[in-house]
Amino acid sequence: MDYQQAFERSPAPSLLLSCDLQIITCNAAFEQAVGLLRDALIGRPLFEMFPGRGQQQQVLLQSFQQVLSSAAAHQIPLLEYHLSTHVSLPHEYWTTTHTPLLDDTGAVTAILCQPLNISELVLLREQLAQTDASNPVEPLTLDLLGLLKAERERFNQLFQQAPGFVCILRGPKHVFELANDAYYQLIGHRQIIGQVLADVLPEVVAQGFLDKLDRVYTTGEPFIGRAIPIELQRVADGALEERFIDLTYQPILDASGSISGIFVQGHDVTEAHWLSQEVSFQTAHDALTGLCNRREVARQMAELEQLSGTHTLMYLDLDHFKIINDRCGHRAGDALLCEVARLLREHTQKGDVLARLGGDEFALVLPNCAPDCAHQRAQQICESIRQLRFLWNGRRYSITFSIGVAHFGSEALASFSEGLGLADAACFLAKEKGRNQIIVSQPSDEEIRRRQQDMDWTDRLREAMREDRVVLFGQRFDCFSEATREEGMVCCEVLARLRGADDELISPGAFIPAAERYGLIAELDRHIIHKAFSILQELPPAQRQRTRYFINVSGLTLGSRGFVDYVFSTLAQFPQVQPGNVCFEVTETAAINSLAVTASLLGELVNHGFHVALDDFGSGMSSFAYLQHLPVQYLKIDGEFIKGIRNPPAGSVIVESVIQVARAFNIRTIAESVEWPDLVPVLQGIGADYGQGFALHHPQPLPF
Repeated sequence: MDYQQAFERSPAPSLLLSCDLQIITCNAAFEQAVGLLRDALIGRPLFEMFPGRGQQQQVLLQSFQQVLSSAAAHQIPLLEYHLSTHVSLPHEYWTTTHTPLLDDTGAVTAILCQPLNISELVLLREQLAQTDASNPVEPLTLDLLGLLKAERERFNQLFQQAPGFVCILRGPKHVFELANDAYYQLIGHRQIIGQVLADVLPEVVAQGFLDKLDRVYTTGEPFIGRAIPIELQRVADGALEERFIDLTYQPILDASGSISGIFVQGHDVTEAHWLSQEVSFQTAHDALTGLCNRREVARQMAELEQLSGTHTLMYLDLDHFKIINDRCGHRAGDALLCEVARLLREHTQKGDVLARLGGDEFALVLPNCAPDCAHQRAQQICESIRQLRFLWNGRRYSITFSIGVAHFGSEALASFSEGLGLADAACFLAKEKGRNQIIVSQPSDEEIRRRQQDMDWTDRLREAMREDRVVLFGQRFDCFSEATREEGMVCCEVLARLRGADDELISPGAFIPAAERYGLIAELDRHIIHKAFSILQELPPAQRQRTRYFINVSGLTLGSRGFVDYVFSTLAQFPQVQPGNVCFEVTETAAINSLAVTASLLGELVNHGFHVALDDFGSGMSSFAYLQHLPVQYLKIDGEFIKGIRNPPAGSVIVESVIQVARAFNIRTIAESVEWPDLVPVLQGIGADYGQGFALHHPQPLPF
């Protein structure tokens, strides 16, 4: 059902307000009632558009505050307030109902305001009262009788056309005296005037509505209900149909003050109720698969955690899902996810909670499930998914799951959040160990603990970048050759540290592996590049002219979309920085994994004036031949070879060979890991251009 269309076409004027009383939207009936277009209303404060007078505004404000504080509906039976732009009456009177719209946690997210103009009814009542008061004993003239007849017909017309349903019940048996068209539309086919309610609406007796009427008639206390479900036989001999109504029972008093009947008023809010239910469902469920989403499963688990017992959580991740998305497109990926969701539903039992956490990740919670049983069910799921043959455009694709299993609950001494972290880490470990398998997590597992630490680092690293707590250090190179001394460039490698919450500095070994494993390294590299350019910009011109920062770039960053464009746009933000001030370091293994692509990207940077260094040279070396394809100006010789110089004869021979080959390509060499002073003369003797290591310079904060 199109609930938005139902809201729009409803004959009841309806206005949707935010919690701070800003107008969100209204329907056509409200536009007609007030004589304003919704474009003039949307986004405006309610009391700016309809200011009223002080006391009137206060009555409305108190009603809204009651709705917000109690999360329950509130009705103002009679309110004098100027809302319309096209009504010529000197006074306007309204009855209005304010209904809260709630999210899945029960919090109020909006207020549905439904006013009904009863100005003419109030005016008629006043006119009749004045007529009775001015002529208490005189006989009515023909003219007066005609006037009263016309007014009575006018009142009846207004009564019948009221958008809310209204009826009047007389006496203790609740005999129908009056009912308007909206009431007949609600109850359907029957004739009710002069009939006892229990006789003509027998289906409502068992639903408790007769008891409510009796209570109002006996006690004189009104009854107000919001979105009350009621089943009515609206078609003769038809089935009961469920509707939802806002309902008010108000006692009617005679001249002596005794209760003589009940005034029934309300609205059929079925469409609005269904719309609210649909919105609540969509808030709690994944739009593609219809499964619970991450937010909803966390809400349900907060309740489950309070119960005794040990519960099992499976974290399920499709293997190689990206291949299907890339080869067949996202429509195929969506179709596969729906098929997987269908299969997982077949493996759920009563009480289980199945959710899609995002992407190709699912969760299945098994309340009070023993570990052996949980592992058996995980194996059944793995086997079922292996047997699934996904067909797309005539091709079949095999699907597998990696599953991490963890336990939580009061007896497991772990919360759902902790269990989710353990299961996620176990699932990641299952992928690292070859996929298509199940890993059961235990809090004492060292591998699981390391994976959890890496996962924790992703959030900490994002927060550190957001709060500018990435600190750049530099380690200066020493010039070993006469040629590099004559160039006069001060070269240093840019090293990242994180400043922790206690102001401690955290080394890159703690967070770089996590950034690479969980796809944050490209974001981190760009953050460092931007910050390094900013530091260069602030250097005095003379110092900046002879400074060159060596900035590490991972293979993932280099291959990410738009990296070269990012470098050029960042350079444009810092006009004092020249490309020659920057050298990008790329590891040898990353460079040769995709030689043609890497050579093209690096070529763009070099042609623009940047320098490029090949880092850890020799660690993946099988041949020097690829050097002629890479536009590099520096080779950083892997530190293991430099340390090996102290174990002659092989160490120095390898390093000397690298230096000679680099010289043949007109490439400068940098010896890494110079940790002992006695290495310096050896490296100078075999022709190294630069040295880098703790024996030469300890890293210090930039700039220096």
